[in-house]
Amino acid sequence: MNMKIKKIISFLFCLCFLSNYAFADFENTYLAVLNPDSYSQSLGASILALSPSVFGLFANPANNYKNISKELQISYVSIYNNIYGANAGLVIPTEKIGNFSVVASGFEYNKNIATLDFKNSMMVALNYVYPLVEQYPIYTEKGAIGATFKFYNLKMKENDVDFNLFSCDLGFIYSLDFIDRNLMGALAVKNIGNDIEVNNVLQKQSQNVTASARYLLSDDYKVSLVTDMVKNLQITDTGFACGLETIPFYPLSLRVGWRDYRDNFNKGLTAGFSLDFNKVNIAYSYSDILDTPDDQHTFSLGFYFGDISDSGKAYDHYLGYYLNMAKDAYSRKNYISARQQFEDILSIYPEEPVAKHYLQLLSDDLDQTDRDVSSKVDKYLARADVALLKNNVIKAKKYYSKVLVLDKNNEQALEGLKKVDAEVSEQDIYKNRKKYEKEITQSWVKAMRYFDKGEFVYAKEELLKIVDIDPTNAGALQYLDFIQKKVDRVNAVQANDIFKQGVKEYNEENYEKALTFFNAAYISSPDRKDIKEYIDSCNEKIDSVRKKDVSLPLASSTPSLASQQNFLTNKQVEEQMKRVYNTGLEQFSKKDFNASLKTFNTLKAMSLKHKFFEYNEQIKTYTVKSNEAIADSLYSQAKELELKEEFDKAYDMYKEILKYVPNHKDAKNEISKLNSVVAQKYYDQGLQAFSAGNKEKAVEYLKQSLEYDPNKLEAKRALDRIK
Repeated sequence: MNMKIKKIISFLFCLCFLSNYAFADFENTYLAVLNPDSYSQSLGASILALSPSVFGLFANPANNYKNISKELQISYVSIYNNIYGANAGLVIPTEKIGNFSVVASGFEYNKNIATLDFKNSMMVALNYVYPLVEQYPIYTEKGAIGATFKFYNLKMKENDVDFNLFSCDLGFIYSLDFIDRNLMGALAVKNIGNDIEVNNVLQKQSQNVTASARYLLSDDYKVSLVTDMVKNLQITDTGFACGLETIPFYPLSLRVGWRDYRDNFNKGLTAGFSLDFNKVNIAYSYSDILDTPDDQHTFSLGFYFGDISDSGKAYDHYLGYYLNMAKDAYSRKNYISARQQFEDILSIYPEEPVAKHYLQLLSDDLDQTDRDVSSKVDKYLARADVALLKNNVIKAKKYYSKVLVLDKNNEQALEGLKKVDAEVSEQDIYKNRKKYEKEITQSWVKAMRYFDKGEFVYAKEELLKIVDIDPTNAGALQYLDFIQKKVDRVNAVQANDIFKQGVKEYNEENYEKALTFFNAAYISSPDRKDIKEYIDSCNEKIDSVRKKDVSLPLASSTPSLASQQNFLTNKQVEEQMKRVYNTGLEQFSKKDFNASLKTFNTLKAMSLKHKFFEYNEQIKTYTVKSNEAIADSLYSQAKELELKEEFDKAYDMYKEILKYVPNHKDAKNEISKLNSVVAQKYYDQGLQAFSAGNKEKAVEYLKQSLEYDPNKLEAKRALDRIK
C-alpha cells in the first residue's frame, strides 16, 4: 500500500480512538443546538466545511480565518412547524491580529422537541480567530485557532420564566501537509458552560468534542471528502458524519452528507448547494431528521463589503475570481468577452497556465478583434483608482490601459500603471514563495547546516538561492547580513597584509610589482583612501619611467621575395605546375583529401606567383571538393563523439568543419544544439571545483561555460559570487 495512504488511514484511526476513549460519560440529557450555517449543515454539520459564511463559527470557532473582507450574513432556519428562527452576523477581518465576528439569533419553539419546554430563545455570540502561520523559510498560512463566547436567554412556555446560559466553544484547524499536502485536520470543543434546572430536572448544555479530517480528492472540480467523529459528553456512543463537496463550475458548489451523532436529533441525510459570487453568497441546506417527521431547512445570504485587508490574499482572491468569470464566459460561447478577460489576466499574471490554455482554445474559435474603449477618460480613471485602492490590480490595469488608448500621455494613468506594476512585483514575490516552496526549504536546511559548521561561503551560496526566488525573505537576509559582516572583517585583514607587501615593493622602487599588490588590496577594501593614493602614485612613477625610455632603432630591412626569386622560363613553369597538378589529382583519387587540398593550395600560390592561370578552374573545383570531403569526414567523426557523450570534443570538431565549409548547415545546427549542453557541463564542473575548494579551477570552468553560452545566467551569477 502507498505510504501516503497508510499515513492518512493512521491519522483517521487516531481521531476515532481519541474521540471514543478520551472522555468520560455524563448524564444522558442535553439541550439541542441548531446550526444556522448552510455550508457545514449540508456536509453533516462538519467542523471542516471551511464555510465562507460568518455562521461557520457555530460548527468550528476557528472557521472564519479564511474571510478576507467584511461580511454581513443573514440566515433562516426552519424545522417544519416546530422550530424556526433568524440569525444575523458580521465578520471583521484584520491583517495582523486576526478576525472578529458577532452573531445574534432568535428562535421560536411551537411544540415540545425532545426534552425542551421552551417558548423562545435569544442568543448573542462573539468570536475571535487567530491565523497560524509559518514565517521561515517562507510565509505559509497553516490554519487557525478560535474561540466563541455565547449568551442565551431561554423563556419557558408555561410560566414565562427566563433562564440564562453562558457557554464557550474552542476550535482548531491545521494543514496536515507533513502527511499529505491535500489533507487538513480540525478539533472543536463546544458548549462548555453552565447548566439550568427545569422542573426540578438538571438540563446540561450539549457539550461535545469533535475531530475531523478533510481530503482534496480532485483539484479539477475541487472534490473534497470530509469525515467527522463526535463525542457528546452526555452520551456513551461516539457519533460520526461524512460528506462530499464539489464545485462543478463557477459559481455553483454542491454538498451531500450523512450524520449520526447518537442524540436522536442529529441523524440522517444532509444535502445542499451554494452560489458563491465575488460580492454575494447564497446557500441552502436540507437535513433529514430520521426519528421525526420533520426536516430542517436552512437558508443563508451573505454580502461582502469594504477593502480586503491583506494584499496577498487580495491578489489570490481576484485571480481566482477573474479566472472563474472568464471560464464562465467561454462556456457560454461568449468568445469575445472571454478572450478579453483572459488577456487582462495574462497582463498581470503572464505565466498563468489556465489563462494561456483557454487563449489557445479561443484562437481556434475567434479572430482577434479590437477592444471596445468607448467610455470617457474620467470614468475609466475613477474606476481604475477605486480598483487599485482595493488591490484589484487586474481591473485597475485594465482601466488605466483604456485611458491610455484614448490619451496616451495621460499622466494620471501612467502614474497609476506604475503603482500597479509595483504591486504586481510585490505579489510576484508572494507567488514565487508558493511556487518554489520546496526549493526554498531545501536551500534553507542546507544553509543552516553549513552555518552551524562555520562554512559561511557555502551557507551564503544557499541563502543567495533563496533571495533569488524571494528577495524579501527575512530569514535569508538576516543570515546573509551576518555572514557578510564576518567576510568583511576577514577581507579587511587580508587587504592590510597585501597592502604592506605593496608598500615594501614601492619603497624598493618596484612600481609595477607594487601596483599589482595595491590593486588586489583595493578590490578587498575599496573604501581605503591610502591604497588609492598609492595606486595613483605608482601609475605616475611608471608613466614617468616610460617617457624617459629611448625608442630602439628600426630593424634593418630584409631582402624582398622578389630579389630572391629565381626567374624561370614559361616552359619550366608550365612543367613544374603540371607535376604539382598531377600529384594533387593522384592524392584526390586515393581519397587523401588533406594532402590534395594542400597540393591544390600550393598550385594556386604558384599560379599567382608566375601569372599562369591555366589551371584556375581545376584548382577551384578540386579545392571545393577536398574541403567538402574533409568536412563530411569530420562530421561523421563528430557524430560518433556525440553518441559517446564526448560533447566538448564533438563541439570542437563541428567548429573545425566550418573552417573548411563555412556554411555547413548540419555542423551549424549541431553547434547550436551543443552550445547549451557543453555550457551546462562546464557549469557543473565549475560548481564541483568550487565545492572542492579549487576556486581557480572553478573560475576557469565557468568562463569556459560562458564561452559556449554567453547568456547562461547561472554561470554569470556563480562567477560573480566566486570572484
